[in-house]
Amino acid sequence: MNTQELFEAAQLDSLGLLDEREQAEFEAAFAGASPAIRAQLREEQSRFAKPDRFRISAEPAVELRARVLGAIKAEIAEVAGSARSRLHVAGRELPTVHPVRRVSSAWRVATLACATAAVVLAVLVQQQNVQMQRLATVNLSDANLNKLVELVGPADLTDVLLSASTKKIAFTAAQPDFRGEAAVYYNPAKETARLLCRNIVAQPGETIRLVVLDEDGKIGKQIAEFDSQGEIISKSASVSGYSPKQFALYVTARGMEASKGHLAMITANI
Repeated sequence: MNTQELFEAAQLDSLGLLDEREQAEFEAAFAGASPAIRAQLREEQSRFAKPDRFRISAEPAVELRARVLGAIKAEIAEVAGSARSRLHVAGRELPTVHPVRRVSSAWRVATLACATAAVVLAVLVQQQNVQMQRLATVNLSDANLNKLVELVGPADLTDVLLSASTKKIAFTAAQPDFRGEAAVYYNPAKETARLLCRNIVAQPGETIRLVVLDEDGKIGKQIAEFDSQGEIISKSASVSGYSPKQFALYVTARGMEASKGHLAMITANI
């Protein structure tokens, strides 16, 4: 995870948007970063998640509580002192009910205003949270798209994503413990292929070869060669003059033919 990806992950972590795998990758990358980078990451996270942003600092006057409680007690005392019992026709005693003095209109207005302000504030906080989450999602999408354009190139990206002639062909590992991932985007109309792969690690002195296989499963042509230490790799290749039946990735010693190495990944028949 490079520095840009680390900062993007830190922003999403502060908003709680990382899944378990992404969270583990971020924590591992954070632990391996320098103290200066970690300090910048924490500062960036605090900028994205400030718990005091919407806290209301205003407090009611000290004497307000005493005034409210005093008014309530006075009302209770007045009703209790003026109530008289009377006999019901059926012999049951019921208290005489007197009209209760209406609450001051000023109190009603103040109570309604406070309730309305609380509802409005809650709605504003919720809307702000939703907006921040949407902004984080948009920023992440833009960063991912920019990275994809950088890897593939604007022209090839359009062909890979939008061309009806382009086929995505996934690779499978030749050995069960191989952890690499790869796919080739093959356009037979243009006789071009675009390889995307990651988590493929070549040892010192080794190189990765992308080849096309014929109907008999034999290597027909080597179309790309590259080094890899597990990062995301993008390679464009021409298959002009060939009608590949399969694509394969071979790991071989530098300077040796692909057939001298060992098969790492292979596609199904095209």
